[in-house]
Amino acid sequence: MNFEKLANSKINVFADWVIRLVMINLMIIVFSLPILTIYPAISAGYNMFHDYTNTKNPKLFRGYFGYFKSNLKRKILIGLIIVISIVVGFLNVRYYSTVLEQGASVFYLIGYYVTLALLATLYAISIYSLVVISVYPKSKLRNLFKLSFILAGKFYFRTLLLVIINTGVILLLIYPPTAMIFIFMGMSIVLLIDALITRDVVVYLTTFGDKK
Repeated sequence: MNFEKLANSKINVFADWVIRLVMINLMIIVFSLPILTIYPAISAGYNMFHDYTNTKNPKLFRGYFGYFKSNLKRKILIGLIIVISIVVGFLNVRYYSTVLEQGASVFYLIGYYVTLALLATLYAISIYSLVVISVYPKSKLRNLFKLSFILAGKFYFRTLLLVIINTGVILLLIYPPTAMIFIFMGMSIVLLIDALITRDVVVYLTTFGDKK
């Protein structure tokens, strides 16, 4: 009887997690449809999984929507800054690539690799910004990006792991068979892993002090 209770308990826990992964993933997709709200939607998903992995149990729909609408305009602005910066970076990389194909000087080669490095740094900062804004939701934008940059450097190996894992979402979209995984729980799985990897980072931030 005790074994049956234990088995049922584990099955229920597994079922709860599957439901969370699927439903939060679908909510992220739906709330991202206006395009401008992609960052707030992803941020809300990260906050939900951070709570779940820290023995908190927010209501699925109410909790997600609460995180989504919290500081919504601010998060939209952060998302715009990140997207514009990434687009500018890619345009620069494309420009340098075109010039290098024509046999340009070493100066352009250096610019090409510097731009790639800046893009990688920006990518890492965008990931850590989810962590920073979850701890300091009203911090100034300058401090938010500054702290995200510091965290990316301080937790270097975690940063590499986060970049690899988050890039995996893009790979899921490339191949039609795996694209279905993305639709049902791809983003959720990535954000869950992100939340687990950055648990110590959150602890560090909470003890670091509010530098706003």
